[in-house]
Amino acid sequence: MNRDTRQDNYLGMRVNKNIYNKQGILVIPALRALTDIDIALLSGHGIFLSDQDVEPITILDLVDSAIKEVRQVFDIAKNSDHIPFATVRDKIIPIILFMSNHPNLNQILVHLENYDEYVYRHSIGVALLSKLIGKALDFSDEQLLELMTAGFLHDIGKSKVPSAILNKPGKLTKEEYEIVKKHTLYGYDIIKSSVGIPERHAYVALQHHEREDGSGYPFGLKGHEVDGYSKIVAVADVFHAMVSKRVYKLPVPFYQVLKEMSDNAYGRLEPSITLSFLKKIMDVMIGNTVVLSNGCVGKIVRVGAHDPVQPIVEVNGSYIDLSNEHEIHLERFI
Repeated sequence: MNRDTRQDNYLGMRVNKNIYNKQGILVIPALRALTDIDIALLSGHGIFLSDQDVEPITILDLVDSAIKEVRQVFDIAKNSDHIPFATVRDKIIPIILFMSNHPNLNQILVHLENYDEYVYRHSIGVALLSKLIGKALDFSDEQLLELMTAGFLHDIGKSKVPSAILNKPGKLTKEEYEIVKKHTLYGYDIIKSSVGIPERHAYVALQHHEREDGSGYPFGLKGHEVDGYSKIVAVADVFHAMVSKRVYKLPVPFYQVLKEMSDNAYGRLEPSITLSFLKKIMDVMIGNTVVLSNGCVGKIVRVGAHDPVQPIVEVNGSYIDLSNEHEIHLERFI
């Protein structure tokens, strides 16, 4: 599709009204965040935006725009047992891709930790984190896009789980938990019956709760039996679930999640993937202000490959290597 590069300046902004072509057909709805595909689509229709047609978009608006699109996909999957993959490919993935390259990715992840509409936020968060892991593993751009899409679709089976169970404020009964566990099977069936979606995405939906030691579900597979993308999405899924607010629990503090995942890196999740993820997520946090366990406030300046959750922190001009300081550790991020 031909593209007018003059409109590239509007990438990441949103249109403030419905945009129609010469035949009166709606091309871009009002308040939609503009992606690469949208810009190319406008050019293909001979539509040229002006500064009066667009407005800046906040990170919160960007997240809300994505959630609106995700909600529609889940509703279709719930009611028709298939996914409109063209919508996912052309509308949702470009927005998530834009988010993944945003200079304030950590702020986007914070907005995705809220409990309201958790399943939709979680799908976006896992897609972003899966791509982050893929980059740490030196995946190609094509692989990153495939992995990110698989990560986004990993929980599509939850569209078939009753909302009363998904949003229950208290602990699930054994029977309710068994129903929730079926989302992996539902997701596999939905993706397999959808046109144009790679089969590997279906296996990610099926296997992302399997574990290295065979303690996962639905089949209790062990590490060597699980697809590599499924292992990556599993790490992203666990991390995002732990840091997120839920109707039935408070989020686990960010650093505590990192520490727990580091301490258990050789347990239920694939160790090389877990450690690569911890290093990458800590790299994103370089420059952030932190509070240490001794009350000092400092800034992360360097992250080590072998012990990424114990970085070097600058405090009032002095450098503290937490990997060598057994009496001090990160308390929280500010």
